[in-house]
Amino acid sequence: MDIYKVHGLSKIYFTEDRNALKRREFCALSDIEFTVRTQECICIMGESGSGKTTLLNILGGIVPPSTGRVYYKGDNLYQYANRKLEEYRRTQVGFIFQDYKLLDNLSIEDNIILPLMLDHQNVDMALKKVNKMAEILNIKDKLSCYPYELSGGQQQRAAICRALMNDPEVILADEPTGNLDDSSARIVMELLMNIKDQFKKTLIIVTHDHMVASWCDRMIQIELGRIIK
Repeated sequence: MDIYKVHGLSKIYFTEDRNALKRREFCALSDIEFTVRTQECICIMGESGSGKTTLLNILGGIVPPSTGRVYYKGDNLYQYANRKLEEYRRTQVGFIFQDYKLLDNLSIEDNIILPLMLDHQNVDMALKKVNKMAEILNIKDKLSCYPYELSGGQQQRAAICRALMNDPEVILADEPTGNLDDSSARIVMELLMNIKDQFKKTLIIVTHDHMVASWCDRMIQIELGRIIK
């Protein structure tokens, strides 16, 4: 079963050229077509500026396309009402970023539990969930620490833990190993694969790293906003 179907997707950004007194357009994505099967792990690969992060943000409901359609479980994602699109971002997708996006003034436990609090879940149940996932990701002894007290690999594990708190169907990872050394990168990828299999998630990873791509079921290669492979 396909969880995503993408048809004729394009994204154009407009910028103001004050010297020429006119708007210029930049085509970040053009005529993108692909599908993602449920519980598949795919890699979107390309160099910096190729459009891969823009594509990930469109799949995540953050950036609307200029043209084309994104179907999620058969529904056109960008025909959702605003409230339903917000719910999709909050409950159906978990985001993992290269720079972790942890809040330095909050403990690791508070960073991880934040999505559950925003969803108004019971505090005691939320804390049990945090502890269980932190144990799986081997950071239970770091919950009282602050992000700056952890290594890059530990921070990324905390970010993965946070992304899983609302039990999303899909994990979207933007260069999840980009700030890690080779050893930490392999540990993070092994964890992501184990989580995908254990919790039956669909995993979409943006990267330029061939090592990361080697872990995935399939690769989509983007160059200058177009799929070339």
